[in-house]
Amino acid sequence: MVAARKVSFREAWDSSTVFYVDEELENEIDQEVEKLLLLADHEVVSGTSAVNAQALASFLAKDPLALDVILREIELSQEKFMRIVSLLRKLGHISGGFESEWHFSKIANKVVQDSDFALLIAGLLVDGKRDKELTTYIPRYYLETLNYREIRGGSREARRVRYKRSLIGTYSGRKGYKVEGLIRQKLMDINVPFEQGRSRVIETDIDFAVPGLDDPWIIIMSSFQETTSSSQTTKTRDMLNAFERVNRVNSRYGENRAFVNFVDGGGWLARKRDMERLVENCHYYVNINLLGLLESVVQNHLPRKKR
Repeated sequence: MVAARKVSFREAWDSSTVFYVDEELENEIDQEVEKLLLLADHEVVSGTSAVNAQALASFLAKDPLALDVILREIELSQEKFMRIVSLLRKLGHISGGFESEWHFSKIANKVVQDSDFALLIAGLLVDGKRDKELTTYIPRYYLETLNYREIRGGSREARRVRYKRSLIGTYSGRKGYKVEGLIRQKLMDINVPFEQGRSRVIETDIDFAVPGLDDPWIIIMSSFQETTSSSQTTKTRDMLNAFERVNRVNSRYGENRAFVNFVDGGGWLARKRDMERLVENCHYYVNINLLGLLESVVQNHLPRKKR
């Protein structure tokens, strides 16, 4: 068992992982891309003949994934497409009024079930760029992607790269979950209970509370970032505030609760000053390569009656 200790910033820096490689996740993403590519073999996507709104509407009605394929072809995100549909609803181009935004899955299923809606969406995707009314409401940056008539084409390999690139949000989210799984598995190997959620002790969401949220003696906050993002600022603030709260509880009641920062990934290496603050402002700092420290942290801080 590795002895619990506070690592130096140099050790934290040198032991950091830039990219986390998980073969299972890579295969999952490849399988999703292949499903989309099979649909893209359709004449409407891969053929050479001209495409009109009616032909595209027929293709969209075949499978809820078909809409996903076309958005990847024109390189428009699901989120931006949802905003455009909301705009059309607000303008009255889609019946029923607008009270709240439709999730992408609802739009995709409605395209399959409602031929008139499918034709409207197809017309938007094929020729939305030329809609003079929409130029008033949609920035050119997004409007010019609504031009499937001219954008359509390219090789299957180019399409594969494009489709995979469009899954970056899904990939990053799942990778974060995979990395949290390493912490989860380590705690299970140590054979201690843990919970996730909001706790009265630090009044914020805890990623891992050992042995539980009601009375956590070891609090682990985790963040894995391969790229930089605005969420790092929020995460840094939450981690620093949590450490202060744990220290106040320990000081007030003479307790020995431990606050652990798990921080890793190239995105944190790019935010060196924030990473320095997170290494400094915790009782223990761990990353993927320093997970072995957790067992001795548990031994040192979790009362025997709580195990």
